[in-house]
Order: sequence, then structure tokens, then C-alpha cells
Amino acid sequence: MSAAEAVLEGRRMAESLMIDACRITRRTGELVTNPETGEVTNSAVTVYEGKCKVQSKDSATANPEAGGAVFTVVSRQVHIPANAAQVRDDDVVEITASALNSFTVGKQYRVEGFTPDTFDTAFRLPVKENL
Repeated sequence: MSAAEAVLEGRRMAESLMIDACRITRRTGELVTNPETGEVTNSAVTVYEGKCKVQSKDSATANPEAGGAVFTVVSRQVHIPANAAQVRDDDVVEITASALNSFTVGKQYRVEGFTPDTFDTAFRLPVKENL
């Protein structure tokens, strides 16, 4: 089996685990005003919409201190099929459906530090939760 064949088989296997769904959007830089409420928001375009998987990057956590408060940081990733979209840092990932964990639906994450590699079986997007 060639390296390319192994990667393609790995992609099929990785995608079989993507049982959640998400939407990835990117700000356009244009401001939009809601005529009914007067609220001004940034407009965005959809970069990707489809299957995904959410998971912790590793089991290690950090407990930094800021302003006298200690908080817990867990590294997260959202996986989408390899080559499914040109994802960039600061894109927003929203979980739109989950087969097993409904509490994740509606969660939003910001992509931070994504770089694709040659032998990716999935795009593993490093994300931070938008609170």
C-alpha cells in the first residue's frame, strides 16, 4: 500500500467518526444594521457546513491565573474532512447538531493556529471556546 493509499483510507476512517455537524463562518468586515432592533453586527460568510467531530486535544489542562482568578483551560479540536474548506485563524465554528452530546449544540469556537499537513487524515482545527 502506498502512502497516498494509506492516507485516503485513513480519511475514510476519520470521516466515519464525524457524527456531529457544524458551520464555519468568516467575518467579511462589513457591518450590518438590523432595521428592527438597530443592532449592528459583523456580516459573515459560510466557509463550511457539514460533518465534524469535537474532542479534547489531550488530557492535560492548564490552570493560569489572571486578575487574581484561577481558571481552567482545556485544549479542544474540531475535526472536519481533509480538504473540505480553506479554514483560517479567527473563523468561527458553531456546532449545529450532535448525535451523542446535545449539550455541545450551539457552542461556538474560534479557530486558532490551524496549519494543514501533507498526510492529514482530517483537518484538526485547534479552537478556543467563544464565551
